[in-house]
Amino acid sequence: MVIAKFIKDMQVRLESIPTIGVILYNAFVKRILSKSELEIAQSIVQKIGEGVLIDVGSGTGFLSIEIAKRAPKLTIYGIDLSKKMVEIASGNGREFANVHFKLANAIHLPFKDNSIDFIVSTGSFHHWKQPIKVFNECYRVLKGNTKAWIYDGCYNHPYEEVLKLKRKYGSFQYHIVTRIQKLHGFDWEIYNTKIKRLLERTKFKHNFQMILTHGWMKLDLKKGLI
Repeated sequence: MVIAKFIKDMQVRLESIPTIGVILYNAFVKRILSKSELEIAQSIVQKIGEGVLIDVGSGTGFLSIEIAKRAPKLTIYGIDLSKKMVEIASGNGREFANVHFKLANAIHLPFKDNSIDFIVSTGSFHHWKQPIKVFNECYRVLKGNTKAWIYDGCYNHPYEEVLKLKRKYGSFQYHIVTRIQKLHGFDWEIYNTKIKRLLERTKFKHNFQMILTHGWMKLDLKKGLI
């Protein structure tokens, strides 16, 4: 419990993951979450096959690269605050010409207004110190009638969801994933109260849904026609 509290406190203080955290993530957490991120990649390429996509908080590049493999006509920009993450991701993605990794802060996305076709983020939302600014930046760069899918950890699921996850991953892996989600995400009730109220203060306030999927909470955000 003390270690868990320490990690949660550090996440509040630090948006960028320090080098030792990057090493641990690359060695362990990424492997545990890779199955669900593959499913997210497949869902994305079923929705969009060309254009420009941003992966906010792209980490070591797993999701960006899996999307790039499946959609060669799609240009992917992975952005992250950690220099070490960007270095590792750039090395991992060097075989793919359609994926690029940049050191950048999501409160100032280095893209023009109405220039992006899709935004995705997995597991970085809980690190954002200024989430409303990030959501509004996503809104700014998205083209009209396009979407952002923001995924983050969710724990204390409804009982029916627990049963589904155990059937899918097995009890042992479910136990591990739940521990990771507890350190890297929000309680089910927080999503339905605090996070919902936060989204209602953003430019997506009239066009968002919260969907529990694969053990993640998916914030499905749409920018209306302009």
